[in-house]
Amino acid sequence: MNQIEEDYNLNVFINCPFDTQYAALFNAMVFTIIACGFIPRCAKEEDDSDEIRIQKIVRLIGNSKYGIHDLSRVDTSAKLPRFNMPLELGIFMGCLHFGSDLHSSKKYLILESEEFRFRQFISDLSGQDIKSHNGDERQLITCVRDWLSRKTRKRIPHASRVAEKYGRFNDDLPQLCELDEWTVSELTFLEYCGLASAWLRT
Repeated sequence: MNQIEEDYNLNVFINCPFDTQYAALFNAMVFTIIACGFIPRCAKEEDDSDEIRIQKIVRLIGNSKYGIHDLSRVDTSAKLPRFNMPLELGIFMGCLHFGSDLHSSKKYLILESEEFRFRQFISDLSGQDIKSHNGDERQLITCVRDWLSRKTRKRIPHASRVAEKYGRFNDDLPQLCELDEWTVSELTFLEYCGLASAWLRT
């Protein structure tokens, strides 16, 4: 197996909001993916102005065997709700069903804030095993950890231990940033992943 194939089998595409209101859940998800021995991938890892955003999404999906899709922030009360997350989920599902043999093994996890809320805006997902996190970091960690644990033969920490480590990492993060003259609020996606990976190794 070459490096590209090895990375593909560990890559987890993250489809979720990137705003400040979701930041705590996003960071918990990224940390959990790394703690489980996988590689988080998302559009925030690159800022190529010469590449159309949807092309970047398609490329990342194509490079990832796994996908986590959080639909919890699709606001059904808005006159014009944003459907970026359902669109990216649709691309991922299409790649699974119509892609090459490599992509036929793709697996995905769908997250929601409340059980069955998705039926208000995307009823075609009925019958899918959708997990709800209720906007709680620990519950999200449990959803992601338990799902990824069934995708590897390696033993990975239980969700309670991952949550404990995540709490300690957050406590240590300001000091870790200070070593590189960084600020927590200004960390890029790749910088955060690098710090989390290094912290977990030690």
